[in-house]
This record gives sequence, structure tokens and C-alpha cells, in this order.
Amino acid sequence: MGTCKFCGKTERVISEVLQVCRNCVLERDWSQVKPHILNVHKQVRKLVELPEKPPRAERPNIKLKCNLCINECSLSERDVSYCGLRNIQLRNSGQLPYPTKSRGYIHGYIDLNPTNCCNSWFCPAGTSSGYPEFSDYKGPEFGTYSYAAFFYGCSYNCLGCQNSSHKLFSKRNLFDVEILANQIVKNEKITCLCYFGGTPEPQLPFSINLAELILDKIEKQDKKRKFRICWEWNGSGNKDWVEKCMQIAIKTGGNIKFDLKTYNEKLNLALCGVSNKRTLENFKFLAENYFGTRKDLPEMSACTLMVPGYTNHEEVEQIAKFVSSINREIPYSLLVFHGDYQMRDLGITPRKQAEKCLETAKKYLKHVHLGNSFLLGF
Repeated sequence: MGTCKFCGKTERVISEVLQVCRNCVLERDWSQVKPHILNVHKQVRKLVELPEKPPRAERPNIKLKCNLCINECSLSERDVSYCGLRNIQLRNSGQLPYPTKSRGYIHGYIDLNPTNCCNSWFCPAGTSSGYPEFSDYKGPEFGTYSYAAFFYGCSYNCLGCQNSSHKLFSKRNLFDVEILANQIVKNEKITCLCYFGGTPEPQLPFSINLAELILDKIEKQDKKRKFRICWEWNGSGNKDWVEKCMQIAIKTGGNIKFDLKTYNEKLNLALCGVSNKRTLENFKFLAENYFGTRKDLPEMSACTLMVPGYTNHEEVEQIAKFVSSINREIPYSLLVFHGDYQMRDLGITPRKQAEKCLETAKKYLKHVHLGNSFLLGF
């Protein structure tokens, strides 16, 4: 049960940590609400020793500039990148080397197909889609595996993060791209690779290099083997790198899932600490240029986590309108939220909210799916 410090309302769907309701985020004087929101994120990031905002070192003190995501950090000797993956002092001491195209901080494991991936309801691993060009199975790929590559680090700071362990990494999570590629290629039961996290954006060069290396090794060893590559991300990456990922996904029968957490930028700042402007721009760019280039196998999708009290049917309507303005055929998933990280008090998405969001999205889009629906029974 939280209380909004601006309107005084007390409800179960007001976050005790955020302390501001959806209505006040969107309607109150932003010059008053924004400082409060930024301070909340500042305090939350202190808990895991991450900078409150992207560092902006000035010349001649700049030791590293990064343009992999919307944050575009400029680091001095003492700075840590917003994602936490680039720390000059720890790098110089050998404790935490930077991720590069040849090494990345990940937790990888194999997952039985069809997985609980947000896109399994239309991808080749879970359906007949893509057969026979991208899958040898006319139906779900039972008996095969997906390699799940969980990336550490994130360009957002979601208060309700469902995978907050990405903030806690060490040198033992650093993998060599050649070794990892060989391990994946060796297991012929692995039919796809799925990048998620955290989010892949802070380590896009590594993800692309690993993908290309795997495909090259498979091409040399077994030209008949089919292997798909997918990305799940918040969409805040550098446009050029994002496009490279899209091209690889299309070529292999994979796809890209965008977490469209909100449509309103103010709400995105409240829930995630970062603007969603780059996310919407990248989604629109890829959808307009690549969606529909394959037959009967969507190249990308949108996904929204229904945060109780915040990502309601009004927000879903704006997201659905945005997606449908590009193409009504783009798949859209709605995910049931469970209380986690700094929003444990919010609990599970209320059934009425989930049903209303689903009903609303279907007014605008042809392919809408409800994920994590089993949680509605709790």
C-alpha cells in the first residue's frame, strides 16, 4: 500500500518506493514531479553502486566514450558507465575488464524448446512457422534446445525489473567469444540462440560477433544445419548496431522483441529512469524497413509488462496505436507482472487490468498474446 506524495492518495497500486501515482506522473507540474522521480532512481542505484545518471566527463578528462545506447556515457578516470560494465579503475587493476567484441559478461544456459520466450507463440521453435526454411520440424521443436544468453548490465533502471541479477556480475561471468561459439556449435541439439538480460545493448558488439562466428562455423561444418538468432531488448541501442542485429535475425529465421514498457516518456522516466525516445525511434525504423520481408514469419514484435496501476489499458492503447500506425500485423505480447526488485509491494497484475489491456490492444492489432497468464490464478 503506497501513498502518492503529490495528491495524497493511498492505494495498493501505488509503489511504496516511487511514491507517485500514474496520474500525477502524467498530469502534475513536471518541474515538481521530475526531481522527485530522479531522486528515487538515484537512491535505488546507490544500493548497487551504480551512477545516478550517465557520466558526462569533459575534455581533457575523457578516458572513454561509448555510443552503444541512448545514454552515450563519457567516462573520466573515476567514472563508471550507467550500465556498470565500464569502470576504468577496475579495468586498470585487472578486476573487471571491459566487454568487447571478443569478450562479454553473460550467464548462458540451454533451455528446452519450446521455451517460455515471449515470442514462442509465433516462432519456429514453438510453432510450424518457418518450416522448412528455418526449421526441420513441422511443429514445435521438441527435443531441441535454445541457448539462452543472459547479458549482464542494462541501459535502463527499471524499478520493477524482473531480472535484476544483471546488476551483480564479476570477472567469472566474462566469456571468450571463440570458446563460447565452439561450445554452442558442438551441441547439435541447439537450434537457436536468444539474447536477453539486463539488455543486450551495452554489449551489442559481442552479441553480433558471437552470432556471426557461430554461423560461420556452422557453414563450414554442416551447411544443412538451421540455426536462428534472436534479440530481446529495451530498444535503446545505437541505430547502426540495432540494424545489424535485425539483418542477422532475418537471415537466420530469428526475430527481435522490443520491450515497449510505456508510450509516455514521463512514465518511462518514472518506471525505468531513462527516456524511451530512442526505443520508439528504433522500433519504427526497423518495422518500416524490415517487417514483412519474410513470408509468414514475423521479423519483430512488441511486448509490454503490465505494471499494476501504471501500465494500464490507457497506456496499452497508446502503445497499440503506435504499433498499428506502422503495421497492424506486428505481433504484440502483454505480460503479467509479478512484484520484484523495488516494486515487490505491487504484486501481480490484477485480472481486470490484464483483461482490459488485452481487450484494448485487440482493437488495434491483429495478433495479440497474453503471456505469463498462469500468474493470474495466484
